[in-house]
Amino acid sequence: MKSYNHLMEQYLSDENYYLAVQNATKHKGGKKRKYRKARYYRDHAQDLKREILEYAEYFSNEDHAPKEIYDGIRRKVRRIIVPSMREQVVHHMVVNILKPIFMKGMYEHSYGSLPGRGAHLAKRHIEKWIRRSGRDCKYCLKMDVRKYFDSVPHDILKAKLRKLIHDRDFFLILEEIVDAVPGDRGIPIGFYTSQWFANWYLTELDHYIKEQLHAKYYVRYMDDMVIFGGNKRELHRIRKEVDRYLHERLGLELKGNWQVFRFHYVKKNGQEIGRDLDFMGFRFYRNRTTLRRSIMLNATRKARRIARKGRNRTVYDCRQMLSYLGWIDAADVYGMYRKHIKPNVSFQRMKRSVGNYDRRMEREGRKRLPPVASEIRTEEE
Repeated sequence: MKSYNHLMEQYLSDENYYLAVQNATKHKGGKKRKYRKARYYRDHAQDLKREILEYAEYFSNEDHAPKEIYDGIRRKVRRIIVPSMREQVVHHMVVNILKPIFMKGMYEHSYGSLPGRGAHLAKRHIEKWIRRSGRDCKYCLKMDVRKYFDSVPHDILKAKLRKLIHDRDFFLILEEIVDAVPGDRGIPIGFYTSQWFANWYLTELDHYIKEQLHAKYYVRYMDDMVIFGGNKRELHRIRKEVDRYLHERLGLELKGNWQVFRFHYVKKNGQEIGRDLDFMGFRFYRNRTTLRRSIMLNATRKARRIARKGRNRTVYDCRQMLSYLGWIDAADVYGMYRKHIKPNVSFQRMKRSVGNYDRRMEREGRKRLPPVASEIRTEEE
């Protein structure tokens, strides 16, 4: 395994600091307090540099009170930890260093919270598989890890990081972030670092599934896994091996609601058999892709609320609605869009509003932040 040393110098560099401030304060909208805090850190980045770099060098977690939110995509209530603005800057500084390290060796069809690897790219690959490889995509195995973020063992995660990161001081900072959740298990939902730890932690499993279990069509979105195959018995065998590997090597457990089923198919006479795949908010059929019902309902309700606001809509409202446009454009739901959304909102006007706002913020940011690279490069030993 490749290892990395001498990372603290890059971590505490001015370039990394300004890049972290730029990323941490980007697109902070909605609540006025959050927006004002982000703007203060962006506007006073140079004045705060010494204080935050000192905090970053001797980093320690602040006290947090967990909050409960409803995750509309996964349809469940989650307990999250909201870090302070100062912590967010440090988390971005850490991820700027870890990003190129973690991306090396990452499985090509691992998606979710990775740059350039969102749900829409995963959707395109799945559609290509199911429409070109009918026989090899006859059956589908769908599974996920039980309470993944809450179950990641600290000792195994730290051991993996220790093999990779040989800079002792930088490793101690990673160790402190991992220990933000009391006890010996769990990484905090709400930390920017957690989505990177979570995705990287399962990379070893990805390679096991592809290289040892020889799954031809396998995709993972964070801890949700889908494998297509032509043999039902083989998919059951793979599921058992994945369950064993998770338990023995990663200290995790497969959720009991795993499924192996006959994937949707249209006969020559037009009869539809099998089941669709509900994954990443999409519903995949052999000949079309639609949206999960809850997402379509949320989009139509949001459109009606914005229509009632009229000119009082905010940039935050526009961003939320434009995020639904991404879903709508990617799925075969034009009828729903024409009936329930198009009469209520104008996406062109929203794009102009958000574009004008972003350009204004960018101009103001350039006045206060020096130009920085888009990412930090790290070199292995």
